[in-house]
Amino acid sequence: MYSLLLAAAALFACASSFAQTLYTTSLRTFASGGQDKIVGNLYTVNLSDATARLVAPILLKGETGVGITGLAAHPVTGVFYAITSPLSPVNPRSLVTLDVNTGAADLVGPLGTAGSDIAFDPKGNLYMWLPGTSQLGAVDLQTAHVEPLGPPGPAGNTGGIAIDEKGVAYVTPNGAAGTLDRVDTATGMLTKGPPLTGMPFPSGVAAMAFTPSGLLLALNTNGGSPASVRLVTINTKTGQVNSIGTLPDDSDSLAFASTSAHDIRAALATMSGRNLALVSLVIGLAIAVVAMLVVGAFKKKS
Repeated sequence: MYSLLLAAAALFACASSFAQTLYTTSLRTFASGGQDKIVGNLYTVNLSDATARLVAPILLKGETGVGITGLAAHPVTGVFYAITSPLSPVNPRSLVTLDVNTGAADLVGPLGTAGSDIAFDPKGNLYMWLPGTSQLGAVDLQTAHVEPLGPPGPAGNTGGIAIDEKGVAYVTPNGAAGTLDRVDTATGMLTKGPPLTGMPFPSGVAAMAFTPSGLLLALNTNGGSPASVRLVTINTKTGQVNSIGTLPDDSDSLAFASTSAHDIRAALATMSGRNLALVSLVIGLAIAVVAMLVVGAFKKKS
């Protein structure tokens, strides 16, 4: 019983603080034995100065290295989804799930087309930017099928996509020297936005993501081999860009997640039904006690 109380207290404390963690992945091609190989790594990033810490290599089924070009966390379940590079030696242009604690990837299915970045809307719908046709694509999480939205256009630069808490989607279809546009997630229609100004490199925008506070982040790349990458912020109203710092070469995705949510799910997954019920009861009582204390304090002030 004592251990259950400790578990409940830990879960309660965890749920009260929902710390956010920023993740990025790198995609690197190198020659080995006369063949090109793909190496993908997962990093956490310090938002204040872009300092990155290696978490693990990204391995499909724990064996084969894959390169990730887009990463996003489901807003409800917290599950990370990613898209693989067209250069990947196995399962290219595919949708996978990713364990951000171990780097282990599991295949969902082939996308059938290449994407440059992905993002969830607040309802849990996944969207992908299709640089080959400059279109938005809706991705089925069960089958990985991609439905292009809106009329196809000419092939564009590798672009990033990010969706804010209100469901407004932003894309960079023309790279770092283009504009920050809005795209309607229902119709796929683009609305041209402000020109991007102040990018460290004029080449490309590899990925974008919103912070929990609503700040738009992006990866600005010089397109080299290896590619130098800067973590930057973008003002959604003016297009003004400010650099935060340098990320590992070939970084190619951005995603935020609540670390506490992962911890809670991991803890609950190890509990039996009876223990889970007891923990839920203890948490409920703790919340009730806190509520009573708040009400009591308010009455005294009144």
